[in-house]
Amino acid sequence: MHYVIGLITAVAAFLFALNRLQNAGLDLNALNPFLWYRRAQWQKKYASKPLYSLTRPMDAAALLVLATAKCEGEISSAQKQAILRVYEDEFHLTGDQATDLFVASAFLLKDEVSIAGQLDNILERSRRAFTPEQVHSTLQLMEQVARIDGPHNAEQERLLSRAAQILDARKQAPGKWD
Repeated sequence: MHYVIGLITAVAAFLFALNRLQNAGLDLNALNPFLWYRRAQWQKKYASKPLYSLTRPMDAAALLVLATAKCEGEISSAQKQAILRVYEDEFHLTGDQATDLFVASAFLLKDEVSIAGQLDNILERSRRAFTPEQVHSTLQLMEQVARIDGPHNAEQERLLSRAAQILDARKQAPGKWD
């Protein structure tokens, strides 16, 4: 019987000590391994840039097309209209959907200076989902948008060559989006 009383006293003392530590400001949740694991997974998923979380090839292609136009600086109204037409024609979107895709891509690119250096991270999750036809079509669309206001500039050339290298366009066959 004295063992049971000793065990109850030890448990009560332990709980009392934890309560006093918590009142003193110690975060007891930091000691919970399950909570720590969930927090680590949450932070890994949501603390990275949204630009690096694109998984669909169409979203990545839309971003690359807009980034190609943005290499020249701010996007002109002619470039914007051409990009919206590309989104509607090639991705088979309605006008509202094309506008939404443009706004979403512009939001992701708003603070970025040079996309070519970050292309590995941007295409990391989506590059395996690209079909050979989508790779070829994406590169064609990037070329088309780069030629809207004249010949390519150096930054556009760098972006196009880097995209072709990452997507391994040399082995891809021509085709269309569907």
